Amino acid sequence: MPSPFIHIGYALGLGTLIMVSTKGSFTAVHCLLLALNGFIGPDIGNFIAWCFSVSSPTIADQAMTWIHHSIGYVLIIAPLMSFLSSRLTRKILNWKYIKSFDTDPSNVNREQTNRSLVPLSMKDCYLLAVAGCLLHFQLDHIFEEDGQDNFYRWILSTGYFKKPMLSLSPFSVIYVGLSTSILFFGFAWIHLFSSVSQATLTIRLKYTSLLFLIVCSFYFSFLIVSKVILEKKAVVGEEADLGVLVFIIGFHFLPFILCLLSTSG
Repeated sequence: MPSPFIHIGYALGLGTLIMVSTKGSFTAVHCLLLALNGFIGPDIGNFIAWCFSVSSPTIADQAMTWIHHSIGYVLIIAPLMSFLSSRLTRKILNWKYIKSFDTDPSNVNREQTNRSLVPLSMKDCYLLAVAGCLLHFQLDHIFEEDGQDNFYRWILSTGYFKKPMLSLSPFSVIYVGLSTSILFFGFAWIHLFSSVSQATLTIRLKYTSLLFLIVCSFYFSFLIVSKVILEKKAVVGEEADLGVLVFIIGFHFLPFILCLLSTSG
């Protein structure tokens, strides 16, 4: 199981990179709330379970089941954390703003101070709480329980790792190769070779997002049909593409998107 240092360091590191990429719109307060939810949030379930492990084992088991769980945390603890975090950021801003009058009477740095400590709404805090929770379980699912985590085992189950390897399906090989080529060369065409490449970055990113959405949707549908409906062991070779794609979208891309959305206010 990753230690508090790993959870906090990972969340703060990611938050710092987002802060740089957004030129400060994702503030230090965003980073701290992300890190707070990245460790203390879901592990509240562990703490409650430890507190009641002797006096009330039933409560301890329920705390672990409901709170130390990505869905349980999002539904139970995240709303409470967002309410408290929103109130806390407003108090910090008021204190910092009042202090700026004492330390900077000439108002030189007050604008920068106000930008770095923008009070966050409950919606923004909730998005950060969910993002932090997903970052927490991104690490826990892989590095907990000696690789026996249920979700991690499901990811691997969408591949096939026994010997001898299954024979390859020509259709699957062609489909995977075609999807890969469209994604790679489509990206190159948008940004380097088409008339769109001369447009603004915002317009190019819209076309890029559309490309990802279309190609990934078709590929994901292909995986669902192959694995779930046709019950094929793996699409091509050993690749556990269905599980990996779910994991990447849910625990890598989604936290990043939620962090960006939390700066919209």
